[in-house]
Amino acid sequence: MKKTIKNLLIITPAILLFGCGDNTTSPVIKDVKSVEIDHNISIYATDNPLKINSTVTYTDSTTSSINDSDLWENSNYDVLSMYNGTITPISNGGSATVSLNVGHLSDSVDVNVIKLVDFYLSYSDVNTTGEHVIEAIGTFENNQTKKIYTNIVWEINNTATVTTDENYITTIDIASGDTNLTATVFGDDNETNITKSIIFSIN
Repeated sequence: MKKTIKNLLIITPAILLFGCGDNTTSPVIKDVKSVEIDHNISIYATDNPLKINSTVTYTDSTTSSINDSDLWENSNYDVLSMYNGTITPISNGGSATVSLNVGHLSDSVDVNVIKLVDFYLSYSDVNTTGEHVIEAIGTFENNQTKKIYTNIVWEINNTATVTTDENYITTIDIASGDTNLTATVFGDDNETNITKSIIFSIN
C-alpha cells in the first residue's frame, strides 16, 4: 500500500506539469527589420497639429504604425510640442529633431518651423449684427501665405463674442455699436508678437 501511494505521488506532479505545458500559449514577438518616419515635413509657425507617419517593417514582411508615445522623442519642446508623433509648433521659427526608436532601430527627422512675418484679417462685408466668420492670413519667411490656425489669441470688446471651434473656424458675434476686434500671434514672445485690430461699426 505504501509503495502504491509513493508511486502516485511521483506520477501526479509529472502529469500536472505535462498538462500545463499543453495549455500554455506564449505570444510570438516579431523581429523588427526597419523603422521609417516621414522625412518630407514642412510646418509653419501657426499650423494646426501634424501627425508624422511611421512604418515599422517586420522580418515576416508585415508592417504596422507606432501608437506608443514612449517610443517618440523630441529634442526641443520650446519649438514643438509633441505627443505620440503628433507635433504642433509653439514658437515663431526654430528647429527640433523628432525621433522614433523601436528596439535597436530608429529613424529621425529635422523639423524646421517656418517663421511668420506678418498677417492680415480676412472677412466678408460685415454690415449687420450677428455671427460672421473671420480668418487671419499669415505671410511667412518663404513668401507663402496661408491661414493661421494656432498661436493666435482673439479679443473683443463690449457685448460681442469671438469663438474658435475644433476645426479652427473663428466666428465673431457682433453687437450693435462699435466692436473692436484684436488678434495677436505669439503674444508671449516680445520679439515676434504681432497684433492686428479692426473696428466694426453697426447701427
